[in-house]
Amino acid sequence: MGTLIVLLFVLIAITAGSSLTWLVLDGVNLRARLAAGSVIGLALLSWFGYLGSLMFGLNYFSIALSAIILLAAIPMILKFAGIEKILADFAEIKLDKVGVIYFAIWAGLLGWLYSRVLMFQPDGIHTAPLNSFGDLPFHFSVITSFAYGDNFPPQNPIFAGSRFTYPFLIDFLTGFFMRCGADWRAAFFVENLILSLSLVVLIEQMAMTLTGDGLASRLSPVIFLFNGGLGFINFFKDLSRSDSGFADFMMRLPKTYTMNAVFHLWHYDLPLRWGNVFTTLLIPQRSMLFGLPFVAMIITLWWNAISAQDRRKRRGLMLAAGILAGMLPMLHAHGFFSVMIVAAPLMLFFFSWDWIFFCLPVAVLAGPQALWLGGSQVRSKLFQLHWGWEAGDSNPVLFWVVNAGVFILLLLVALNSYRPLDSKRQKFYLPFFVWFIVPNVVLLAPWPWDNIKVLVYWALVTSAYVAAILAFIFTRRSILLKVSGGVLLVMLTLAGALDVWRTLTPVENIGIFNRDDVEIAAMIREKTEPQSVILHAPIHNSLVALTGRRSVMGYPGHLWTHGIDAGSKQADVTAVYGGGEQAVRLLVELNVDYVLIGPVERSQLYVDEGFFAGRY
Repeated sequence: MGTLIVLLFVLIAITAGSSLTWLVLDGVNLRARLAAGSVIGLALLSWFGYLGSLMFGLNYFSIALSAIILLAAIPMILKFAGIEKILADFAEIKLDKVGVIYFAIWAGLLGWLYSRVLMFQPDGIHTAPLNSFGDLPFHFSVITSFAYGDNFPPQNPIFAGSRFTYPFLIDFLTGFFMRCGADWRAAFFVENLILSLSLVVLIEQMAMTLTGDGLASRLSPVIFLFNGGLGFINFFKDLSRSDSGFADFMMRLPKTYTMNAVFHLWHYDLPLRWGNVFTTLLIPQRSMLFGLPFVAMIITLWWNAISAQDRRKRRGLMLAAGILAGMLPMLHAHGFFSVMIVAAPLMLFFFSWDWIFFCLPVAVLAGPQALWLGGSQVRSKLFQLHWGWEAGDSNPVLFWVVNAGVFILLLLVALNSYRPLDSKRQKFYLPFFVWFIVPNVVLLAPWPWDNIKVLVYWALVTSAYVAAILAFIFTRRSILLKVSGGVLLVMLTLAGALDVWRTLTPVENIGIFNRDDVEIAAMIREKTEPQSVILHAPIHNSLVALTGRRSVMGYPGHLWTHGIDAGSKQADVTAVYGGGEQAVRLLVELNVDYVLIGPVERSQLYVDEGFFAGRY
């Protein structure tokens, strides 16, 4: 029943979001409208649900209020958009058999992938891919803090007492769905699948807009989402050394081929760090589910605005892009940062006073969010010089040759060829080099690898230009050119496809919480107050993540990547478990309501159980 309620909410959100597209866009196919409407509608549902929860808590009233606002908006939007125009668009729908097969394949793959993100097995909760092992427990902490912990206004669930300066709306939406009655798997799966499939469509639409080529538009999502460099060469080396048959080897791939490996090139050892978008970003870094489709829509609106001859239409497109950008900070902060750093050079390249219509909604909508997110403790550590991203001591040029493969080479061809892209399309791309240059020059996060959260947007827009070159090659009459295009496509995507395949096999099925963890977490939810603060061993997958209660201190690695120095508090946690009068004082200072003593605490800390048994 809970899942049906969630699907009803999703249907309302998609209807409202799709209706909005008729206010701005003309000549767009229904598929693209539904994809844009899905992303915008779910984002609006997140925003309305969150703002309602700030005032009334996350309960039946605020949930119903969110639905009522969206439902009430639909007839008003349709009236302004024009029912006749909408009905005319529906009347012109034609069945695209190739498109149906293309998107059915994508839907099947995405459904399979996301069915493995959260697996309930007899021994506990499992996940895939491997990268989710570190990230998913943190997201559980955030989600359950909203669903079960009444975390409004949000405190950091893994560092109690501090403001939560993190783009949490994707996790809030999951918690919202759980409060609607959906179980954990359904709450994750519904939004993951809808937003990812919408992303595929919106990349296709972006590429079609930027290149005007139908084949390029279909190739672009493949190139972007199965990204990978030359790591596939390591695959063939591993296969040649294996004693297993091919089928058995494929079911037990020994490692990933886009990430956390070394590529040997001549006498150089080069790190593979350009991780596949699916396995290192979309699935574990959940806010990307909003960030990537939003930025794809903004890029599309920018090009349409710059190309529009009618001033009124141009201003409407700029206004729509500004509203989307203004919504971004709490959806994906790096996406908002990326949009703003490229907007400035884009304004210079295509100057018009109409850019004011982009800037005004950004200032109004993003300003309050920036004030909230400005509470980060990492500002002094950001924007320091950091050359070559993750190249380390290796040659940065060779590092990118290995990690990007022929991706950059094909981009350079696209920008220096008179076909298939005209000079205006080539010029439009140039400001987006900022998304490659900045992450290779300065530190944008405490953990240098997190610069990929800007680099990925460079790959997003670049995939359209690379796809245009491949489409041009594929449509030549020469068989040799067609074969060459096929080889290039394989070189662009094989390493990423191998990593995605590995995620789908049993070799990546990692337990994150055992059965006892799940049962004790349920007991804690039943017996403690929603806003309780719990002291536990600072590990990344403490069962407290399943309770919705706040941790005195979570995993130091997570805190560090968020810019929080937990050194002194970590010492306090150790001291409390040691017992004595110092523990009594620290329990008061840390506002601890409950102390968890279990196998992890006993194995990682010295625990004076006699002290706790005798006093509490």
